[in-house]
Amino acid sequence: MIARLLTAVALVLGSIPAQASAAAGGVWLGRYEELAARIGDSLLQDGDSATLAWGESYVMRSHLDIYRKTGDATWLDTFVRHADAVIGHADDIDGDGYLGWSTSRYSPVESLNPGFETAASGDATLPAGWTRFQDSGSHVHRTTDVPSGTGSRSVRVVSDLTRWKKLHQPVNARYAGGTTHVLRGWGKRTGSVAGRIVVRDGSTTLCRLEYTTSTWTYKETACVLPAGRSPEVWLEHDTYKVSGSAYFDDVKLSGRFPYIVHDAMIGIPIAEFVRLVAQDATLSRYGAKAAAYRAFLEHHIVPRWESSTYLGDTWRPLGADEGVYLQSPKLDTLSHTRPSDELPYNMALAFANLLLVLHSVNGDAAYLDRATRVARWARNDLTTSSGAFTWNYATYTTTKEDVSHANVDLSAFLEFQRQGYVFTASDMAAFKNTFKTRMWNGSTTAPVFSLRVDGTGNADGADSYLHSWLELTDWDPQVKELVAAKYTGFTATNAGHLITLARLAARE
Repeated sequence: MIARLLTAVALVLGSIPAQASAAAGGVWLGRYEELAARIGDSLLQDGDSATLAWGESYVMRSHLDIYRKTGDATWLDTFVRHADAVIGHADDIDGDGYLGWSTSRYSPVESLNPGFETAASGDATLPAGWTRFQDSGSHVHRTTDVPSGTGSRSVRVVSDLTRWKKLHQPVNARYAGGTTHVLRGWGKRTGSVAGRIVVRDGSTTLCRLEYTTSTWTYKETACVLPAGRSPEVWLEHDTYKVSGSAYFDDVKLSGRFPYIVHDAMIGIPIAEFVRLVAQDATLSRYGAKAAAYRAFLEHHIVPRWESSTYLGDTWRPLGADEGVYLQSPKLDTLSHTRPSDELPYNMALAFANLLLVLHSVNGDAAYLDRATRVARWARNDLTTSSGAFTWNYATYTTTKEDVSHANVDLSAFLEFQRQGYVFTASDMAAFKNTFKTRMWNGSTTAPVFSLRVDGTGNADGADSYLHSWLELTDWDPQVKELVAAKYTGFTATNAGHLITLARLAARE
C-alpha cells in the first residue's frame, strides 16, 4: 500500500549538507550542523512511534527551518529521505485498513507486579500476583540480584534435575482478542540451564524470550493474543535435566497501539513540507513527492481517528463551537483506570495543528472545523493573571502544564495565530509573559526556567526544550536572548535540542 503512495522509500540515507554554514554563516547554524551530523539517521532505525514522534519529527522540522534560513535545497533532499524512511515504517498493525505508527511504551502493563517488588501476603519469597508451579519456595523465589536500574528484587528459578520449576500468572483478559502485544523483560542464567519468558495459550506458545548468557540482558518480542482466550505468562528454565538457575526481572506484556499525538507529531513536518512545496513554485521538482505525502496523510492518518473499526470514532463536538479528540472508546491505550475520556491538551492540540496545516493546502472545511473547535476548547481553559497565561496539563487534573509538553501546545497556538484563527497577537504576548514573568529565574547570563507554566517546580534539564517558546521572540526579542544564553556553553545532545538550535540559527 505504501508503494502506491510513494515512488520509493530511500533505504540509504544521505549525509547532512556541509555547505550551509559557509553559505549563510553563523555560530548557531554551525552548532546545528554539528549536532545534526552526530544524530544522523539514528532515529530512523526504530519504527516505534514514540521515537519517531519525540525525536525524528524534530529532526525533520529542523531541516525545514534550516532550508528556510539558508535557501539550500539540499536540506529538502535530506528531509525527503527522512520522510520516506518514516513513512516506510508505517503499517496496519490493527488491521483497520489505515496505515500509521504504534508503540507499546504507554499502554497498560498486563502483567501484575512485573518487577517482583511486592511480596505475597505471608510469603516474602513469592512475588505477589504470581503462582509457583511444582514448587513450594525452595527452587522458585525472589532474590536481590537485579539488573541496574530496575528495582530491588528479581526472581530465580532453579533446576532440581527432577521436574519442572516455574512461575506463572494469567494475562489481563481485557486484550485477549487479536491485539498485538510486546513481551519484554530482563533475564540471565547460571550453569547450563537457559531461562525463558513464555506467553502460552494452553499448550500453544504465542511468543517467547530466551536467555542464554550469564549477564543480565534485556529482550523483547511481539505476539498476537487470540480472541476469547486467557493466555498466561510463564517464567521457567528450558529443561530441568541440567543444573543451573534462570533469573528474571521487569517482565512486562503491553499492547502495541496507535496514539493520536504520535501520528500528529510525525505528520506535522510532513504536512509542512507539503505546504511549503504548494506555496513555492520554485520547488516544483518536489511536487510528486509532496502529492504522495499529502495522500498518505489525508487517506490514512487523518481518517484513522474517526473511521477506524479498531480504534473507534475519537472525535466529539462540545457545544456550539468547541470539540475534542478523546481516548479510543474501544481500547484502554493509556490506562485501565482513566480519569477521563479526554486527552491531555498537548495530544489533542497536536492533531489540531496537523489538521490546520493540511487545511492551508486542501481547504477542507471539516479539517478547519475540527481544528478550530479544539483550539477554542483549549483557549477557553486558559487562565489569565497579571497578563500571563497558565493552564493545566489536562482537563482532569490541576497539575499545571510542563515546560516541555508546552512546546506542543505552543506550536499549535502559534499556527492558529499565524493563520488568523482563535488565537491573537495579544494571546501570544500573554504566553511570552508566562515565559518571562512566571517561568524565568531573572538571570540573563544563567537563565533557568521552571518545570511548570505557573512558575513551580524544578525542570531539572527539561527547560532546555524550548523550540516553541523561542518562537515568542516575535513578541519580545529578549526571549531569543534568554534561549541563546541557555544554550551558550550548553552541550546539545538530542533532537529536542537540535530543533532549538535550528530556530536560534533562523534568528541570527
